[in-house]
Parts: sequence; C-alpha cells; structure tokens
Amino acid sequence: MKARFILGAALLCAALAALPAAALGSARHSSSNSQSYPDSIGEDPNAPDITSVDVSNDDAGLITFKVNISNRPALTQDMLVLIFLDTDENATTGDSQSFGSDYVIQLVPGEADLFKWNGTDFVGAPSQTTLVYSYATTGATIQINASELGRTKGFNFGVNVFSGITTDASGNPDFTNAHVDTAPDPGHGFFTYQVLTKLILKQTAFSTAPSPARAGKRFSASLGASENDTNGPVTKATIACVATVGGKRLPATHSLANGVASCYWKLPKTARGKLLHGAVTVTVQGTKLVKSFAVRVR
Repeated sequence: MKARFILGAALLCAALAALPAAALGSARHSSSNSQSYPDSIGEDPNAPDITSVDVSNDDAGLITFKVNISNRPALTQDMLVLIFLDTDENATTGDSQSFGSDYVIQLVPGEADLFKWNGTDFVGAPSQTTLVYSYATTGATIQINASELGRTKGFNFGVNVFSGITTDASGNPDFTNAHVDTAPDPGHGFFTYQVLTKLILKQTAFSTAPSPARAGKRFSASLGASENDTNGPVTKATIACVATVGGKRLPATHSLANGVASCYWKLPKTARGKLLHGAVTVTVQGTKLVKSFAVRVR
C-alpha cells in the first residue's frame, strides 16, 4: 500500500471520527521534559487499544513519542499509526479537519513518513533526516527533531491507530472494515505538549588576523559557533567585543555571517611590543559562548 494514499484515506476516517473539540487533553504526569497522556481503554475490542501516549524531548530538541498499545504486539500489514501535530498551537491555521494540524507523522510497516500542510493538502515534507521509528510488544516509538517541525517550541497533538485495512484490486487501501482508536477520545480535542530544551552553544572555529598583530593596523578575531536546537550555525546573536592594550580598552565593531562572529579593532601605533588581550562573546537567548585570546603586537 502506498503511503500517500493511506494518509489521504486515513485523514477522511479521522475527520469522521473526530467530533467537535471540547477541550485540550491533559497529562496525568509531567516532568521537565516528559509527559504521559492516558487514554480510555476497551472502546472497541476489534481495534488497537491505545492505553497512553508518552512524549519527551532532549536538550537538542529530539522529540520521542511512545504510543502504548496493549493488544498489538507487532505492527502488522493491516495497521496504520498517525500522529497529528498542530505545531504553531493555533487551531485556525493548518488543516481545519484535524484541529489545525500543520504536520502528520505516518507509520506503516517498514516506513515512517512526515507530511506537511500546504494550505490545501498534506504533502511529503522535503527533509526527514531525523524521523525514525521502532515497534515493540508494547507499541510504537517514533522520534523526530523539532527542527523538522518548524522548530516548534510547543504543539497540540492527537494519535490515531488503525487496524483491519485491506487493499482493493487497484492496490489502494480499503478502510471498509477498519477499526480505529484515537487519543484523546473523540470530543476531547488534542493533547498539548511544550518542548523544553537547554540551549548549548559550541565553538566550531576560532582565528585571529593578521598573524602577528601589527601596530597601527586593523586586527580581527573570529569565533564560529553552532547551536544544538538547530544542529546548525548561529544565525541570530548578540556579539560583544573586548580588547585592551596596556590596560586601555579599544573601540570595536563586529559582524555575524554564516555562524561566524567577527570583532574588529584598530591597534594604536603605540601598541608595538605590548600584549593585546581580548575576548569575543556570542550570546543567544541568554546563553553565552566566550573565547579569550592574548597576542603580542609587532
């Protein structure tokens, strides 16, 4: 069964199953980076029975969904798992038939896919480098980084698990005799989850120029930095530049390009033979990365 066609049919079933939302679901247990969301059990004895959904994330923004299913020890060919994600926490944007979902994660035997709402339909997301899954006797575990979900810091979500899907003569999925369990229960909207991360800045490069420093000439110090929440170079930061010669502080200018913060000073002619002490500081959302240096001026 082709994943794209499964998604389309399942969205129709989900829309029929989801009554108008009464409220957002709540969590029974929460800690700094994890929450457990209980679900009613035994609603349909022929359907996969979701008992709870556990969601957590690490400091790098890797989100883990654990869909606990009591009566499906294996992901069989007739099954489908969908996670609907309202990643901007705004039900008026995204797909109106799924409470404003901006993304859908779809799991079928042997494949996990990410789909993004384009204003009229869900289409395959261009990059899915962090999306992985596993299935154990207790249910499905799905991981994806927040960077692939619009760098979301919080989202509303719901889970559908289907069984009994067959294939028609044309190879399309047939939901005629399918059974589904939803979490939260129909009429209870979506669960809500906040992505809590600790921002970490990492030095990727450092250089000074020219070498050696020359009295009366311009001198620069450049610090490359990356951040863990995007796994990429710093794109927006506050740059601080400090340098002194003989105890006198020098005025500075700075720039930030391609994750490299550069500071520039004009060294006085009287600096010859003296030590130049300085530091470059990159600050992102209150987190600082500092690189100090000391060079002899020629």
